[in-house]
Amino acid sequence: MSKKSEFDASASMLGYLYQIRFGLYLSLKKLPEVDDPEQFNISIETLDDVAFDNYGSAIELLQTKYHGDLGNLTNRSADIWKTIRVWVEAVKSGDVVLGRTTLTLVTTQSLPENTLAYYLNPESGRDTAKALELMLDISTEENATNGKGYTAFQSLSETQKKAFVNDIYVVGKSEDLMQIRSKIYRYGRQYVASEWVEAFVDRIEGVWFQWCIEGLSQDPSGVINLGDIQDLADRIRPEYTAINLPAEFTDALPDILEIDQDARSFVQQLRLFNAPNSMVEQAIVNYFRAFEQRTKWACDGLVEPGELSGFDRQLYEQWVEHQSFIELSHEINSERDKRLYSAELYQKCLQEGVIPIRKNFLEAYVAKGSYHILSEQLRIGWHPDYLEMLGGGSNEDVA
Repeated sequence: MSKKSEFDASASMLGYLYQIRFGLYLSLKKLPEVDDPEQFNISIETLDDVAFDNYGSAIELLQTKYHGDLGNLTNRSADIWKTIRVWVEAVKSGDVVLGRTTLTLVTTQSLPENTLAYYLNPESGRDTAKALELMLDISTEENATNGKGYTAFQSLSETQKKAFVNDIYVVGKSEDLMQIRSKIYRYGRQYVASEWVEAFVDRIEGVWFQWCIEGLSQDPSGVINLGDIQDLADRIRPEYTAINLPAEFTDALPDILEIDQDARSFVQQLRLFNAPNSMVEQAIVNYFRAFEQRTKWACDGLVEPGELSGFDRQLYEQWVEHQSFIELSHEINSERDKRLYSAELYQKCLQEGVIPIRKNFLEAYVAKGSYHILSEQLRIGWHPDYLEMLGGGSNEDVA
């Protein structure tokens, strides 16, 4: 096995992913604990790795320290003293008010007994007096790595030091990335049935990561309101039921949209009756949305075996029905007649023939795009001579 490059950034990347995922976990955990989620914000990489505020006043700062390898958090660990420096600076700037803000260091490392971290752990022998004694002693030492942290702590007054230590909590042996995700599943089960939890959490986490990226891109960094997280969960929850499906590609667009160079069969079928470019463009968009959505449903296990093929059969039958009624009322002799027939059949299918795949799934793009998927496979067509003109065989296998 090759050695890691000196430029390998995988550990840092995992740390950032851990920080963001942990922020989502904390947000979901806090939702049932507060009376009004809209009063609370969470931010990533502003005052701290993760920070909660109430009407703009910081109430909780969290530092997350992710380590892939097991280890111990020692008294002189850089993780502790770099964190202390960050928090002291927040106190000095007025962003943190001692006695009103909880300061928490979360680490995947262990907390050995009788250490600074051990005495600040809420679940072990929490003893802030002993922790303060250790910090006072250690911070007088010479240490190139921790020097700025020692100096920051020593810059506090005696009263501030005591209050500062009382606000600190250290949580050790924190779950790794996948274990945190399992904890998020617990909150997902409060919204949807167990069989849909994984897909539901994927959706929530996808939006959450997007929000975090947008927040980090702002200057100063933006915040995420807990009310928005609650609204998101409430809004998409009805989509994860036996009579509905998530609509995740409503506004999606293909990366490339070059209608003049598109040689796919469903586009050629539209060209057979001289469909305008605007109609062709919308067809390409609907094809893309439907294809991606159907693929996502299948990958997430949200559709039953045979459900998509059964839906295609319903669309095929709609096509046959509309085709039959048009043939009853139209003369189809000239090429002009055939183009008019094609346009009417296309209109009927994409307007009157848009049926839902499930009772409560009301987005039209899946049905419209699925007609184009069938058209791409030459299982249906708009022009009466489409099979001969496009070199297809037979569509009897759909019936």
